[in-house]
Amino acid sequence: MKRTVGYSTFFLLLLLPLFGWAQEPLERWRHLTPEEKQVIRRNYQRWRNLPPEGKENLRKEWEHWRSLPQDMREKLKRRFEEFRHLSPEERQQWREKFEGRGELSPEEKRALHERLQQRRMYRQKGRD
Repeated sequence: MKRTVGYSTFFLLLLLPLFGWAQEPLERWRHLTPEEKQVIRRNYQRWRNLPPEGKENLRKEWEHWRSLPQDMREKLKRRFEEFRHLSPEERQQWREKFEGRGELSPEEKRALHERLQQRRMYRQKGRD
């Protein structure tokens, strides 16, 4: 009887950290703002309404993202943020070109390269 109680206590002590880890997502949810919770709920509903092949595509994209090195992820995030700060007209132009409706001309490539160089120089000056 004592052994059974001893073993049970021992195993419960070993499992105790697992209970804490199981509560962690609940704690994170509690600390989110109502706006963040609403965004999560909306995205979840969108995901639920996707067809199975759409869900599979999202899973593949997520796995691809997770397999990228950290520096590549940071670079992509930075590019996305730069894209978000463009005017709506510039965004539409880049979307059209990206989707294959138009190829970048040499002048456009040069202009884009110069613009990105200027932004990088500006950022570096701000860091110094």
